Amino acid sequence: MCKQKLTVRLILIVFVMIAISCGGSKNKAIKTDVKQKLVAIEVSIGGMFCIDCEQTIQKRVGELEGIKSVKASYVAGNAMIEFYSEKIDTIKIREAITGSGYTVKKFIVP
Repeated sequence: MCKQKLTVRLILIVFVMIAISCGGSKNKAIKTDVKQKLVAIEVSIGGMFCIDCEQTIQKRVGELEGIKSVKASYVAGNAMIEFYSEKIDTIKIREAITGSGYTVKKFIVP
């Protein structure tokens, strides 16, 4: 009988130790959620004449890291771009557009 009680106690102690060690710590690393600043701009673009031009702009600018969305319009001669200013700047956006064979007339912040 005494052996049985000792065995039960040992098993109970082992389970408690496992629960404590696997239960985690209250000092878990705190995840910092850095809010990124989303910027919306309109870019006046020269040289777009068709839907293929729109798609080229959307593809080239959209491939850049930090771009959330791109919507180009050859009819309006512009592109509406949303980007995270901590990851990309307008210089890289300009380079992507001019590297595609188009001209950047101006950036407009609505």
